[in-house]
Amino acid sequence: MITIICTTNRPDSNTRKVAQMYHDALFEMGEQSQILDLKEVDANWIQDSNYGKNVPQFEEVVSRYIRTPDKLVFITPEYNGGFPGYLKFFMDACDHGDWSGKKVALMGLASGRAGNVRGLDHLTGILHYLGSEVYSKKVYLSQINQSLTSDGEIENAVLNREIGLQLKGFVTF
Repeated sequence: MITIICTTNRPDSNTRKVAQMYHDALFEMGEQSQILDLKEVDANWIQDSNYGKNVPQFEEVVSRYIRTPDKLVFITPEYNGGFPGYLKFFMDACDHGDWSGKKVALMGLASGRAGNVRGLDHLTGILHYLGSEVYSKKVYLSQINQSLTSDGEIENAVLNREIGLQLKGFVTF
């Protein structure tokens, strides 16, 4: 099982559309995946779990989506030259060991030109610190507002090829 993490809590986000696209692509490859949409994780659950025992709702989310799978895919939008603070808030409430030994793939997206390269670099450093192994093939989706159709599909053949190559390699990583 692979967990795809939609790393923003923004409603109706392009990040969620791309997470669904990854889920569908993995299904076509015969791989099981699930989506953790951080929009569905209540901030109070995170806050109440941040400095002690996890509240039951947060514990259930972490157990199902983080601890149980061996592999995680982060779909990460650019927020002010980095990644969403809500993701860091979520990660900080988890136990350090929850991330240890996980194999991770990263995909960045942005309305600008760099596809969140800085945010993924920062996230890579944090994941390495936590003991995760980050797959070297990262995908950077620039100008998301122009690349994504209203149906949540990417029309750019080069980007679709890059996503396919990333997932094909990540499955055997």
